[in-house]
Amino acid sequence: MNIKTKKELKQLSKILIVIVASLPFITLTNIIGMETFLDSFENPEAYICMKNSDDIQGLKTQDEQYILIQKTTHPDFQIEKNDEIIYFNIDGEIKYNKILDITGAGLFKKYYIQNQNEQDDTIYETQIVGKIIKNIDSNIWNELSVKLWEISIKYLNIQKAT
Repeated sequence: MNIKTKKELKQLSKILIVIVASLPFITLTNIIGMETFLDSFENPEAYICMKNSDDIQGLKTQDEQYILIQKTTHPDFQIEKNDEIIYFNIDGEIKYNKILDITGAGLFKKYYIQNQNEQDDTIYETQIVGKIIKNIDSNIWNELSVKLWEISIKYLNIQKAT
């Protein structure tokens, strides 16, 4: 090998490292969308990605799937009809349901959901943990992408200028 070839090989290896390091973020951006991806760096405390669990009553996802939740702490958090939410019931159990209707305004909003008995139940803003933004299939690549994203939003977050 001559010197020119070694330099080219070194440059090529640097480019390959950057590309390989970027692939998980490209994957996640494709899954959750660019807007949510970028917003997660500005508001890292407002997003959580968790693996499906039997601990959440009513949540029906495929086996081995992640759910991305936007928490109520997000500055632009808003619930609309047909949003899927995670909330605490009166007994303190964490549950999942879909919003059927909303009445009231401000702190007096009531959210109507359907319970197992096919009757409408009412929950209040203070019971809501967040809303489901996206279901993410769980495979090795997506798990790696989610873990790197979680680490990144925790340690590489964007500080808003005041």
